[in-house]
Amino acid sequence: MVMLKRVSTFLQRIRQLYPKVLTMSESVEAQPSLLGKHPTDHCESTEPVIPKKKKKNHVVQLGKSEGFKRKIALMIAYNGAGYYGVQVNPGFPTIESEFFPALVKIKAIPEDHATTPSKMWFQRGSRTDKGVSAAGQIFSLKAVLVPDFVNKLNEILPPAIRVIGYIRTTNGFDSKNFCCARTYMYMLPTFAFAPIEKFVTDDYRTTAEITEKVRKILMRFQGTHKFHNFTSGVKFEQASAARYIIKFECSDPYIREGMEFVTLRVKGQSFMLHHIRKMIGLTIAIVRGYCGESVIDSCWGPEKVDVPKAPGLGLVLEQLHFDGYNKKFGKDGVHDPIDWSSYGETVEQFKEEQIISQIVAKEKTERVTFEWLRTLQFHNFDTPRTEGPQKPWVPLMKMLKESDRNVDVKTEEKGMVSETVLENSVKLEVEADDSSLPKTDGIKAEEGMLSETSQQSKIKSETQAVGNPSLQNTDGKEVAGCLSNIHNDGQFSGNALTKDHIDPSQDIATDSCNVIASDQSKSKEVTRANDTIL
Repeated sequence: MVMLKRVSTFLQRIRQLYPKVLTMSESVEAQPSLLGKHPTDHCESTEPVIPKKKKKNHVVQLGKSEGFKRKIALMIAYNGAGYYGVQVNPGFPTIESEFFPALVKIKAIPEDHATTPSKMWFQRGSRTDKGVSAAGQIFSLKAVLVPDFVNKLNEILPPAIRVIGYIRTTNGFDSKNFCCARTYMYMLPTFAFAPIEKFVTDDYRTTAEITEKVRKILMRFQGTHKFHNFTSGVKFEQASAARYIIKFECSDPYIREGMEFVTLRVKGQSFMLHHIRKMIGLTIAIVRGYCGESVIDSCWGPEKVDVPKAPGLGLVLEQLHFDGYNKKFGKDGVHDPIDWSSYGETVEQFKEEQIISQIVAKEKTERVTFEWLRTLQFHNFDTPRTEGPQKPWVPLMKMLKESDRNVDVKTEEKGMVSETVLENSVKLEVEADDSSLPKTDGIKAEEGMLSETSQQSKIKSETQAVGNPSLQNTDGKEVAGCLSNIHNDGQFSGNALTKDHIDPSQDIATDSCNVIASDQSKSKEVTRANDTIL
């Protein structure tokens, strides 16, 4: 009975639907324009068939040609020397100011996209500062993939900038927001870790104890901390001050062109402006003996701490990590993972030819790290910036600039320094009013030097306070012997660290040493006084 009811119901529905189907077929025959041709006489319709419109957001007009834009992750490497960072800065040469016009020339983007990068959904994985290089920078953008895309770009770009390759991505890929971590390397001469009192040359070789000490200090930066003291414009209360450092390591020493280097490698979730350079600068100050490791603990607090910033020459953006993207899209069978391992040889070749070799050459010729080490003694690591003078080293820096500006060229060629240098330097030293600097009692305005009585007493007190055996001879001969390593022209030797190894607390004893040796010739007396000022 149930089956009979179902069959009868089915037949009733067919009878109900049959008239509707017949009506639809008749209406189609009555309107031949819907089919384009009449079913009986096959005459062409007077109304043309309207084609489907193409999506405008995927097409770019490039003069006489057109192409479809594709979202890509593009790997680029560059030497940052001579460029004011990666981001466009009107009036200054940057990496992007070279890259965007090259895209226009190969007809990968229209001209208005070069001036408005947001139109091509452009984003950089990491923003590098002035002078900082990169071996694995990632740009995300929409561009027309013209034939021989990479080679055409490299033909236009300067040798210091090279496109390594590209990978097709999802339309929503963003090289900055999808990046889960960044790895930087910093190439540093090992003489930067030498103790203050040690005079070194290019042949200096560090010890295993110093290398191990560096590694222990670097490990203290790992984890989540408030890094407001390692950047500018960020306060302790701001959430952006908290950053997560995954790993901070130091390699074994190696030799390049007769000079010993180490590579510091840091991997973090994100970094702020000058963040890495200040961490390295503070590490150098601690290892050299300017301050203790307790300064690191003070940096995590709310007070502002004076942290030195290392030069940008040795800093290189090495790799950007996209683990989250690869886990979600890299194994779906449709999209490729962001993996640059196949370009490893190309990256290493560019890094060696354009980055590392340039770092070594500048260290040997321009002495970038050595010149920076001279400024470490002017930093105040123990006193927070909220207490006392904000920058107590400014008067001394002013003395250095004035002294270099007034050097007599003729006397400098003979290995002597003009008396104008001494007069201006002593004048600036007397006028400098800074409670954080050592005071010199008994200064005679007419002669610009200490009295002999105060000299001997100060030498004795300084040697007892400092505890340096090289300064315990009260006649000042050993101090003068140490200063003899400095050239007579007042300039520091390119192969020796001199001024940087003289502790600020020893300045008075050094002045006394120069005055006690007053039986020397006038030229030597002026030279030594200038060495003390510098």
